Amino acid sequence: MLHFVLVTDKEAILLAQTTQNVLCFSRTFEDLTCFWDEPAHVKGAYRFFYTYEGDKSRECALISMKNIDGSWRHICSFPGNYYGIQLFIELNIEVLDSVSNHTIFSQYLRVNTVGLIAPPTNITVEWPGIAQQLLVNWMPPSISYADFLIYEVLYAVEDLIQAPFRIEVKNSYMCQLKNLLPGQQYHIQVRSKPDGLSLDGIWGPWSPAATAGTPHLSEAIGLHCFTPDLHQLHCQWNKKTLESGPFHSLLYWMESNSSSTRGQLWHKCKKEDPASCTCTFQPSNTHYLSILVTISQREQEVSYFEEPFKLYHAVHTAPPRILEASIDRNILKLEWASPLEEIAEHMVYQIQYMVQDTLKWKTLQVQYSNTSEIHLATQDRYCLQLRTQPDGQKFRGDWSTWSELACVEVPPGTDSVIMIVAIALLLCAGLVLGLGFTCLSNYSSVKQKLWPRIPDLHYVLDGFFQDNGKQQQQQVNALFCNKMLEDVPLTCLLEVLSEKPLETRSFDPLLDMSLVEQTEWGSQPSSHQHYMVLSSNNPQSSHHENEYFDDTNNNGNAFPQTLEASNAMETFPLPFPPHPEHRQKSFARHFPRYDNVGTIQDN
Repeated sequence: MLHFVLVTDKEAILLAQTTQNVLCFSRTFEDLTCFWDEPAHVKGAYRFFYTYEGDKSRECALISMKNIDGSWRHICSFPGNYYGIQLFIELNIEVLDSVSNHTIFSQYLRVNTVGLIAPPTNITVEWPGIAQQLLVNWMPPSISYADFLIYEVLYAVEDLIQAPFRIEVKNSYMCQLKNLLPGQQYHIQVRSKPDGLSLDGIWGPWSPAATAGTPHLSEAIGLHCFTPDLHQLHCQWNKKTLESGPFHSLLYWMESNSSSTRGQLWHKCKKEDPASCTCTFQPSNTHYLSILVTISQREQEVSYFEEPFKLYHAVHTAPPRILEASIDRNILKLEWASPLEEIAEHMVYQIQYMVQDTLKWKTLQVQYSNTSEIHLATQDRYCLQLRTQPDGQKFRGDWSTWSELACVEVPPGTDSVIMIVAIALLLCAGLVLGLGFTCLSNYSSVKQKLWPRIPDLHYVLDGFFQDNGKQQQQQVNALFCNKMLEDVPLTCLLEVLSEKPLETRSFDPLLDMSLVEQTEWGSQPSSHQHYMVLSSNNPQSSHHENEYFDDTNNNGNAFPQTLEASNAMETFPLPFPPHPEHRQKSFARHFPRYDNVGTIQDN
């Protein structure tokens, strides 16, 4: 007869991973089952004995069963009394051959270390009101040692080929799954095992799978919730993502004290038309709000979830109202009224304006004020709009819609003066440039006439010293350089005087020199004229010595000098020559090389 201690296939597979010859396990730590398998062609007879430490050996009746594959399984179920089950005491088991009485298997174990616990029961999975999360709950196995168990949760996306995820749970009967994919169905299973401290064992079989889905994100239907007055909350969504055909949508909201905790009560938003995509409600406080929209279509219900948010973080007011828009001296003065006076000091504004019909907007941002001034550049007609939003500190939200278009016109006259002045300045600049280019060619000559060039002092002094040096060199050459007679053909007059004084004419050098300067030589060019007077060698008379006159001094005066007996002669300046009729013969006889020879008178 079969007993409840029969080994299931799941249990056999789990125990097959161990290395023991005889596989033993306990489902509740108040029972013990041991078994082993043998091939189909082996059909032996065996006896099973067990002995606790300090106790006598006892025999366990074996049950042999044939498996599906034809093999044989021999099972021993220990009695549930004190002699059969003892925790924390070493147990020795032996398997003997009934024919030969030889020991086939022998091993030691403890009942408290071979736990194989059944899976938890009553597994439930629910959505906790937080995006991309699921909450799993279960009941522990019905055993006396349930407090010494740990659990493992296995979850995976349905119809998605990927490795499942595992989470180990201790000292709890629940598990929160996070970072799940939105809009997916998940399969969840749980199993148990002794904690490994007081009791030990291996992981038991998995529980049956539980299925649950995560809601879609609110962006999928464009869900947008805002408060225009810090009291009511208005939500709207679209149906573009839905299939064609009738549908039914509902909105639920829930209040909570923080973003991590959730309330237990979902409130249904009442609306007149179930097919509409808008709903407005008034929450009781300004704490965190969660929004859930369910859409039913063709017997399918799909949920869309909006993360928890604060009421004053979803401010979306009406546009500002323009009170005044006037222009004074090309300055646009603008004044407006805040759409929500309760938070006026926390609002910022945007002004966009353009020249009418140009569609080229310019944007200006104003903070914490309801007035502004804009400097306009041209004379034209301007159009402007305003919008507002919270500053993002205490209050947050989106930009409001733009206000109605307001147009103003710049009065004439202001820009005309600016234009005339600008044109006049341009004309003056052009005239100055034209005159500058016209006079540029004559600038150099005018400058030289008005402001003569200052000569270079170094250059002038160098020229002066060079010219002066040349003149001095010429004078030195004229005074100290003796030239050969062959080089320069000069006229030389030679006069031979007798020892007797001339009766015809007295010789007065100074008088003759004066006369000659006035008459004969006045028109001749200034050249060096040499004149020589020869006399007999009479030492007693100095007037009849040989004398030579050279007209080389600057003042034209010539004085005679005595010729030495040597061949060298000294020249002296003489302003006039002797009369040519008396010295021509004598000069020609002594100096045949010279042409102009005066007359020579013999003794």
